Amino acid sequence: MNESNVKSRKRVAIVGATGYSGAELTAIMARHAEVELVALFSSSSTARGPVTPTLPQFIAEPFSIDALIAAQPEIVFLATPNEVSAGLAPQLLDLGMRVIDLSGAFRLEEPSMYPTWYGFDHERPNLLGEAVYGLTEYCNGELKNARLVANPGCYPTSILLALRPLTFAIDREQPVICDSKSGVSGAGKKADVNFSFAELFGNFKAYSVGQHRHEPEIRQQLHLGDRAPVVFVAHLLPVHRGILSTIHIGFTHPMSEQQITDAYTRAYDHAPFVRVLPAGQLPELKNVVNTPRAEIGFQLLHGGRRAVIVSVLDNLLKGAASQAVQNFNRMCGFPETEALI
Repeated sequence: MNESNVKSRKRVAIVGATGYSGAELTAIMARHAEVELVALFSSSSTARGPVTPTLPQFIAEPFSIDALIAAQPEIVFLATPNEVSAGLAPQLLDLGMRVIDLSGAFRLEEPSMYPTWYGFDHERPNLLGEAVYGLTEYCNGELKNARLVANPGCYPTSILLALRPLTFAIDREQPVICDSKSGVSGAGKKADVNFSFAELFGNFKAYSVGQHRHEPEIRQQLHLGDRAPVVFVAHLLPVHRGILSTIHIGFTHPMSEQQITDAYTRAYDHAPFVRVLPAGQLPELKNVVNTPRAEIGFQLLHGGRRAVIVSVLDNLLKGAASQAVQNFNRMCGFPETEALI
């Protein structure tokens, strides 16, 4: 590569590179033709070491703001805990860097919701209105000039991609039931007995019912108004990765298979990473694990007045790292598929 091409590449840093999503992000960005990966950091001041044993060539440094500034990145990915991102992102923006945040620190529009759902007061509520919610397929030009992108949660991505094309027909008097299951990597690398092999092997359980922090994000982004009751229940699967959401909805009037197919086609005909299956075919986790794709299938019930929709994706990729790269590509004017296919 000639010197002019090297100089034109985007200088990128990743904070939180040693986590599950951060390691996936590192691997993707390392093969991105338009990126110079100038710094990798763990999300805390831990010892220097490889991002993961499978990526020994990528070394993450203990994080410090001085080291990050010294690397002079143009764009910083934060694969960090919510409170870390909430404090760090404003500092980076004030220094003229652009930020793609994989945490929930900037996903909710109302600052008053953070103490209840995330357990902390938001110190820069003005940024909540500025942050672009990066559900890539529904970003219509906002990413190009964005300083701050709030990457969606993995559960919300699976649900929103399935439901957003159909909101015009959803009966707001009936509950929208989102029954979602995730592999254990969605919990991150925290040391918790509830996520240990002994607890998970041969087991299957619901958790955080009525208290899951992705619930207000789902409600906010569905735009169904205050009347529609949205029920979200998360479950933990005894697998490493992947999300499968089974969604139950009612319609205001009978819908045909063709009408639903047409709605999805309008939404995703030009979306490279969303595949909608023919009516009556339902996707499976094995279709999408280790890929940047989401797949959606549906089955009509009760003469077209109700539907079951199944949505699957890899929680570490389309639910986190690869979606962040989609957003990065759009921000920088690169092909959306760069480094992802």
